[in-house]
Order: sequence, then structure tokens, then C-alpha cells
Amino acid sequence: MVVCKKCGNKAPASSMTLDIDEGLMVCQNCIKNKKIKKEIEKEIFHKREGSKAVKEEIPQKVPHKCKYCSYKFMVNPETKVPRNCPYCNKAINFGGI
Repeated sequence: MVVCKKCGNKAPASSMTLDIDEGLMVCQNCIKNKKIKKEIEKEIFHKREGSKAVKEEIPQKVPHKCKYCSYKFMVNPETKVPRNCPYCNKAINFGGI
């Protein structure tokens, strides 16, 4: 028996599965709950798909190239995320975006 890294419950080691999103070994119960959560989110998204509220909730990202290391990645200029380059960790100048 091993401890699930997500919920803390004990389960047989043979039943543990790697959750790629979390990067943890989790029990079957956590995997099942994750699938249920995704199904609920999918249903909610489809019900509100035609409304303007969904389009406003989705953050718009723009391409950005780090002026220090030339790494290309996406940033959200409204929320200013990420604040640092994921490659070299230098601060991003949002004035130019």
C-alpha cells in the first residue's frame, strides 16, 4: 500500500497512475474524480458556448520574443502573465506589447 500524492489515501501500488497534468502518482479515485470534473466543465462550456460571457472569460494571448535570449512564447497583456521569460527568467517589458 502506498499513499496517493494528491488525496493522501492509501491504495495498492499497482493501481497508482501517473497524472500528467499534476505530475504525480495518484490513485484511481483521483483519476475518476478528474474525469468527472472535466465532463462537468465540458457540459457547462457547451451550454454557454454561444454567449459573449465565454468569449470574454478566455484570456487572449499574444506571441512574445524575449529580448535577452530570443525565446518565443505566449503572454497575456491584460493579466501580464507570465511576468518572466520561461527560459531565462528575465523580466518581461509589457510596455512594448
